[in-house]
Amino acid sequence: MVSFFRFSFIISSMNGERGHFETTGRELQFGRWVNRNGIKRFLLDLDDTICVTRPIFRGAMKEATEIIAAHSSIMTQEQWMEVLDRIDGGLFEVYGVNANRWNITIETLAKKYGLYRHIQKKAKQILQNIYTTPLKMLDGAEEGLDFIKRVGVPMGIVTHANVEWTLKKFAWLNLKRYVSWDDIFVVDENGHKSSESWAQAVRKFGLTPIECAVVGDSPRSDINPACEIGVRHCFMVDNSNRWTIHNQPVDQKAMVIKAINEIAEAALGR
Repeated sequence: MVSFFRFSFIISSMNGERGHFETTGRELQFGRWVNRNGIKRFLLDLDDTICVTRPIFRGAMKEATEIIAAHSSIMTQEQWMEVLDRIDGGLFEVYGVNANRWNITIETLAKKYGLYRHIQKKAKQILQNIYTTPLKMLDGAEEGLDFIKRVGVPMGIVTHANVEWTLKKFAWLNLKRYVSWDDIFVVDENGHKSSESWAQAVRKFGLTPIECAVVGDSPRSDINPACEIGVRHCFMVDNSNRWTIHNQPVDQKAMVIKAINEIAEAALGR
């Protein structure tokens, strides 16, 4: 791998202008860091690490609670939103990220507060629209993925979601530029993304934890579990999209970044 990285940098550095030399210089440094640390693959979370997901959820929840508030004046839209969020958070612990959780959430809300059936139906439809809404890349994600690709480090994605929805994201985001479908490990939607999930993903690629670097936005589901199994280099994307239920104190070994395009600076700055 060392000779591969050096060869690719030598060839690319012959191409020209100062800006290009500066870029390849950074790539060379990062490639050396990768080799020195024995990293053979970057494993990345998908939702709110590569693509913008939580705002889609929050937008649908807001739309659903606006419909509910318009037909039930016992609470304001903001109060309905708080109740919906609380019920959904509790059901997440039971049902994981199965999309049917939203139907159970609305039924639980209706049972407790009384909602007409047509309002329940409308709210459920709005929440299911989450899974048909095309997603976009987070700022800095495309640039960061392009950089890792140029350096020549293989990538894999470890995501906790429905397989069908993941296929849609694969197409919407044109992820084939960076990984094949076989390079995506989908954690069972009915469970939780845990240290065992990450261990299974590492084994899928025929590697050991110390041969992987992990990038994710969730202390609970990405960073701490990866550190727990022995991954030595974890990068936490710290942005405003994180769900409250994912908050935990972060393992001190983790490097905190704002976006994927800051990985090289974080790694080389240590």
